[in-house]
Amino acid sequence: MNRQTLRELIYKQILELSHEEGINASGREEIYGCIFGRDSAITILKLLRVNEKRHSPQLLEISRRALLNLVTLQGKEFNPQSGEEPGKFIHEFRKEGFDHLIKNNWFVYPDGTLKNYDSIDSTPLTLIALYRYFETTQDTEFLNEVLPAVERGLNWIITFGDKDKDYLIEYEIPEGRTCTGLVVHSWTDSHESLLQIDGKMPGYPISPVEAQGYAWLALKLWADYYAQTSPQFARKLLLQAENLKKVFNKLFLFKDHDYYFLSQALDGLKKQINTVTGNPLIALWASYNHNGLLESVIDEKYLLDIVKRAFEPDLFDPAAGIRTMSTKSLTFNPSENSYHNGSFWPVLNGLIQEGLEKWDLYAEATLLKEASIKPIEFFGTPIELYIKSSDGMLLEYKNISGQVGCKTQAWTAAAALDWLTED
Repeated sequence: MNRQTLRELIYKQILELSHEEGINASGREEIYGCIFGRDSAITILKLLRVNEKRHSPQLLEISRRALLNLVTLQGKEFNPQSGEEPGKFIHEFRKEGFDHLIKNNWFVYPDGTLKNYDSIDSTPLTLIALYRYFETTQDTEFLNEVLPAVERGLNWIITFGDKDKDYLIEYEIPEGRTCTGLVVHSWTDSHESLLQIDGKMPGYPISPVEAQGYAWLALKLWADYYAQTSPQFARKLLLQAENLKKVFNKLFLFKDHDYYFLSQALDGLKKQINTVTGNPLIALWASYNHNGLLESVIDEKYLLDIVKRAFEPDLFDPAAGIRTMSTKSLTFNPSENSYHNGSFWPVLNGLIQEGLEKWDLYAEATLLKEASIKPIEFFGTPIELYIKSSDGMLLEYKNISGQVGCKTQAWTAAAALDWLTED
């Protein structure tokens, strides 16, 4: 299948994943055939980037509809069973097809829907997507409709997201929860992705590295808007962002042999979890451009070290992309049931590749782009994730129970569409 044909196929699949209430994370018959806040926001942000390259009213309409629906699902009250908090954006929303979750004691709302809010990053990501959509379209009707939700989301970052008032955002299991939920609230949300070598989970609250980049960018972007309409609120957002960056560079950086790198997360005692993952590179994507000056939550003097470390052979494979976890990690899993512990996710590589381009690191960006397209061409579909076997074969994910990865994943489709769309 040539790349133009593949692009047309993926574009069609994105249209099929969209519906009146948003964008399903995977195909309707697959396990994630429903709305996920994090997935929707990243998918929309990638579709907006595709629109910059090749204007598409259809993609803009899909994005608008999905964002407005995420606003309706924003948290309004405290519910420890679902993780709902005022201003927090949704993790997972299902109207049907959740019998497997009911059996596992997940909370169902009185209206018969399953709404879960166990995501630390869906709120800042949705805030970024809301800003970028308005920036692209200048749709003032849309802006007026979403502004109350924006303010609630920003206040969530500063209050409930920053649980211990250290300027970082962190998560923990809600006090008083008796229903089941997630134990890991970042995008690598399988519990094994955060397990220590002794098999234990780190102590809560946990501060994931990439979530700090998202929060910092959301604060910076909306401070620009509120500088014109509410200078006091804008100053509050900028102060939070400034302090977040200071704390971030103080607590997350460590030396990995010859390179500075960033911890996977901090535990409840603010101790570094120094598993080497691809997640720190997401902070390059979450960069802020003001009048041509680019800034990241990472101090610029460390950026090249972090990029060089990511392209070492234990993380980067020229035929597959950047791994979720280093092969040198004590918790690396080389088998086909590796969900986040060394597998490859196109969405991760899509964000990293875009971030590299933002910083004019075009050689690395091109290298990663080509490495990431090859598996999509091999499988012929925007697959959720894949594994590289010891003999060099690309394999689909399959867990010990026989569950396989999704064949049509929205954020993979959007990342691939970006790679396959020329300026």
